[in-house]
Amino acid sequence: MGVGVNKIKSINFSSKTLIGGFTLIELIIVIIILGILTITVAPKFFTSKGFSEYAYRTDVIAKLRLIQTKAMQQTNSGYCHSVLVTATKLGTPENCGSSPSFAAPWQDSASKLQIDSNDNITFSTNFTGNSFSFDSMGRPSCAAPCIITISGEQSISVQIEAEGYIHAL
Repeated sequence: MGVGVNKIKSINFSSKTLIGGFTLIELIIVIIILGILTITVAPKFFTSKGFSEYAYRTDVIAKLRLIQTKAMQQTNSGYCHSVLVTATKLGTPENCGSSPSFAAPWQDSASKLQIDSNDNITFSTNFTGNSFSFDSMGRPSCAAPCIITISGEQSISVQIEAEGYIHAL
């Protein structure tokens, strides 16, 4: 009986093996792409230009919806559900009479917003008197649509529809 011999083929490599790497052209292309990203994207991470307007718009919508919700829940006439908008402030005024105004020393509350002095942003409106109120159904008293514009690096707006729907434009 013969014993079969398994032969294993061996592959001999030369002493010079190829090591994979990047070519000079590939490295130059990667450096160019990184340079373009550095110029265009990096400044957006280190400054807040253009971002503040969106943050204030979100806050304006939240404040308006809070005042509107209170108007729908607190039907007693003793509560003030007016909104006063000045160049740097928005919210429920302390004086809710015929000429609404904010208190001389600013008082923070959940229904008020004041623009930080470091931000170059202002509020403006399309309604007369820069104030309006919500009724018990959540509808604004201004001639709809009521628009509050937040101006800075760019201008963005918040709109209040006749039915009371508050949304960003």
